[in-house]
Amino acid sequence: MSQFSLLITCMLLLSNPTSPEPGIKPYNYCDTPNESWQGGEEVTYKLYYQLNFIWIAAGEATFKVKDMGDRYFITIDGRTISAFEWFYKVQDHYESVIDKKTLLPLSFSRDVHEGKYQWWDKFFFDQVNHKVSASKGGPDKETKYYDADLTGCMHDLISIIYNVRNVNFEQYDEGAQFDVKVFIEEEYPLKVELRKKNYETRVRGLGKQKTYLIRPQVVSGHFFKEDTRMDIYISDDGNRIPLMIESPVSVGKVKAVLREYKGLRHPFVCNE
Repeated sequence: MSQFSLLITCMLLLSNPTSPEPGIKPYNYCDTPNESWQGGEEVTYKLYYQLNFIWIAAGEATFKVKDMGDRYFITIDGRTISAFEWFYKVQDHYESVIDKKTLLPLSFSRDVHEGKYQWWDKFFFDQVNHKVSASKGGPDKETKYYDADLTGCMHDLISIIYNVRNVNFEQYDEGAQFDVKVFIEEEYPLKVELRKKNYETRVRGLGKQKTYLIRPQVVSGHFFKEDTRMDIYISDDGNRIPLMIESPVSVGKVKAVLREYKGLRHPFVCNE
């Protein structure tokens, strides 16, 4: 898995709480009003890899939102920088079309070029009947078509990121457990913990920032050790932007840091 793929995995944040406290209305991730972002927003992350206590700039990923009237068209482009391509070259492209009213995805696609590995897949969501039609293929693979039933409203890797930026974290206590459920070839349920609120941390290039610290559960395998936790620092303001992501991997650590931003819906204060 590349640094860019890891960034997308890291940013699977949360949806509604598993056990909301009495008097707190559960977060409705099936029909979410958008108050945190807007068409024209563009943010870029610098990706780093740590080896032997040295942080190496490895790549970058850019997220763009385009207003299409009754829907949003969101793209993510990730690539390794030229100095890192000798080690592992990445050029990935992700797209999601999201209903403006509900923030649920209508379609999702990704075109992945990582090292010698190339493949693509596409998903078309029927949110009313809880079904998805999908296809997957590559330059040396026959296209596979399949359908799947969903257990309810469903998000993709991109839509869940933008959906949860509208969560009011202040109504939950530190230590609260949350669930997230997305479809990528199949449904993936994971748990997320709200570790800290109003947490001040220094972000490279942004100075000290007040954040919400989120720790999502990951799926263990060849890249992540069992019980690995990622730290995601979300801006404690109206934008709710992930400012920094850190995680250990099988060898070393990876980090994604917000580098550039424009078109934000709310003012953002850079303290450095």
